[in-house]
Amino acid sequence: MASLTAPRSPLGSAVLLVPALLFGLLVTLQWRTQADRSDVSLRRTAPLLDAARSLQDEQNGLKTQLADLRAQLDEIQRSASSQNAVARDLQVRIDELRRAAGLTERSGDGVVVVLDDTRPAAGVAGSDAERALCHSTDLTDIINATWRGGAVAISVNGERVVGSTSVYCIGSTSMVNGTLMAPPFSIVAIGSQDQLMAILDDPAQLADIKRRRDAHGLAFTVTRGAGLKVPAYTGALNVRSATAR
Repeated sequence: MASLTAPRSPLGSAVLLVPALLFGLLVTLQWRTQADRSDVSLRRTAPLLDAARSLQDEQNGLKTQLADLRAQLDEIQRSASSQNAVARDLQVRIDELRRAAGLTERSGDGVVVVLDDTRPAAGVAGSDAERALCHSTDLTDIINATWRGGAVAISVNGERVVGSTSVYCIGSTSMVNGTLMAPPFSIVAIGSQDQLMAILDDPAQLADIKRRRDAHGLAFTVTRGAGLKVPAYTGALNVRSATAR
């Protein structure tokens, strides 16, 4: 016996069709909005990065010139210091101030902190994916922690950190002393290993970084190092006055 199917009324079809059309329209609008936002973000960030790269090239040339001038000045000062005792005493004081200001290379034992992005798992997006990335504020937090741990010299990817060092970002690119950098970041800190490890391992220190490492996979490691080297600061000194401590 053949089964009979009740004919579907036009009204019932319309009731199902309208919500489906509205849902499709909302999805399309949301996708276009996100695409427009991404496009606007890229258009805004790209000129900044181009300008930063241009300034970076110019700065590298100026750093080279500055290093040559400082070498000439050092030679003149050393020649003058050999003339009399007063000049020798002044040269000793100048060398001490240069060391305190970060204008000379430092070497010794310490720690190496490595900070890096971690590719988010498939399907992870938005704020969760953002927490797996490292930012300039993370670098600032680590630098400040190592200062508190008694570091006598610090560098980030080979860039010496001094009292006037600036750390900020342009888009997803970080800048230290005006030098463009990208992860992974290697922070070298020379000083007492025990003191540095104690403050970096302290759960109360760098809590946000450690929480993101454990929950979202942010790469953050701290290891002891022997015979580490931190280069001299090669940038300009814009400080008018300072007190050595």
